[in-house]
Amino acid sequence: MRSIRAKHLILLLSGPFVIYAVLGGLLGRALARDSAYRYLSVFQDVVTLIMNNYVDPVQMDSVIEGGIRGMMDALDTDSAYLSPKEFEEFQRPPEGVAGIGVEVTKRYYLQVVGVLPGSASDKVGLRPGDLLKSVDGMNTREVSATIGEALLRGKPGTSINLEVIRGRQPEPIELTVERSTGTGDAVSHKMLTDTIGYVRIAAFQAGSSDEVARAVQSVTQSGARQLVVDVRNSFGRMAGHGAQVAGLFVPGGVAAILQNRKGEKTQLEIDTGRVVFQGPMTLLINRGTSGAAEILGSAVKHAQRAELVGERSAGRSGVQKAIPLQDGSGLILSVSQYSTPGGEPLLGTGLTPDVEVEQAYEDEGGEGDPTLEKAIEILSRERAKVAA
Repeated sequence: MRSIRAKHLILLLSGPFVIYAVLGGLLGRALARDSAYRYLSVFQDVVTLIMNNYVDPVQMDSVIEGGIRGMMDALDTDSAYLSPKEFEEFQRPPEGVAGIGVEVTKRYYLQVVGVLPGSASDKVGLRPGDLLKSVDGMNTREVSATIGEALLRGKPGTSINLEVIRGRQPEPIELTVERSTGTGDAVSHKMLTDTIGYVRIAAFQAGSSDEVARAVQSVTQSGARQLVVDVRNSFGRMAGHGAQVAGLFVPGGVAAILQNRKGEKTQLEIDTGRVVFQGPMTLLINRGTSGAAEILGSAVKHAQRAELVGERSAGRSGVQKAIPLQDGSGLILSVSQYSTPGGEPLLGTGLTPDVEVEQAYEDEGGEGDPTLEKAIEILSRERAKVAA
């Protein structure tokens, strides 16, 4: 009898909490719907006002498409709306397709953020920072980075005409670039001083960690006891490639954490047993450092293996999903994002340098490179401390 009474009492006391939880969940969803309906109502009002009041008759399909593209532009660089034709081309298998050796982002027009050394674009003089005003006559102002990358690809041996805005030059430059399957020079190295080696990673791709390992071993054999690794304006979006390279400098642990909208997390582990360099090092980053390079930066910074020198990185470290829509169009939507092992988000935020150095694109990699000079200064000062 006492047991039955106790159960009744528990039910009586817990009932309000259950009702509260159920109603709270329903209320939360209702509020979310109400919020969505409120925005849709405003959108409908704007469309109606345009249709009834704009000075000229309007092609509403273009207006609606422009509105959708604007919504995607407000998210992140790699989220995009694709028209039915664009989405069809996006889904086409990439076999037999060649590029011109550039990485692009969106800065009003398409902007070149990386040029692969030895590529067709490098040979004709394209530079990081160049704005591609048009691609084969198509103005890129309304072109997303995703579609821009597709426009630049094509059959090997075909050419593409570019209208390029460079710096403060008054007139655009016209360049013709031939598409090629050549990969260019993804990794290069040299000695900066008697004891400081330099490794440039222009692209992260399959096999990059082996190339970087060979480059590091080469400079250490030449006497390098300290190292500058340069990932400014680098290619490559696969996070795993960045974690593989991190394993050359960090003995293990977590490179970054992938999290989706539901809060589900996956740790990106660093390969163990592959360290090829244990000395002091710096990592050069800038606004063209993205994807795999940001994962490398996340790993070495968290492990306190390197100081990050330069500018805040691009914040392009997410996972995108292609979602088809009813009319044949589609969305490319960032559905997961990487953060550092310490929980700092990378998508849309990027890595913060330990030592900030502002510089123009044209000053990178050559004489008078202030970011590189600062890295050498940091390592030389560290060496002097050890010697003292």
